[in-house]
Amino acid sequence: MELTFLTQHDTQALVKILSDPIFTLYKILGAETVTVKGNEYDTLISLGVTSLILHGTVYIGDNKVSYKFYSVGTQKGEGGVLEFNLFKKGEIGVILEYEGRFSSFIKFSLRRKIEKNMKRLDEEVRLERIKRKI
Repeated sequence: MELTFLTQHDTQALVKILSDPIFTLYKILGAETVTVKGNEYDTLISLGVTSLILHGTVYIGDNKVSYKFYSVGTQKGEGGVLEFNLFKKGEIGVILEYEGRFSSFIKFSLRRKIEKNMKRLDEEVRLERIKRKI
């Protein structure tokens, strides 16, 4: 699943803020809890009737931030990636991939959360830039 959203913020500020799992997972995926150790994270995301527990790693590039993860408590190999591409000025490309049981339900639920929360992202990033003095 690929989505594109408009932004008024520069690439460097977006990479810095989107690479913070606490900001990204709370503000974009609507996580209930997030714990971070270095570049690894654990999070709990409510999907209505069920919850998804993820463990993953954040990878940061010049114009890209990737959250690779696997589902905790499921069969081996279930997981995916949430990726933010910042190659075009004024645009954020979001890619969400997930493989495993209930993948269509999980992708549908996460897509709805992303679309809803990305509408407020520019304002959230503006406030975060003020807070961090970026």
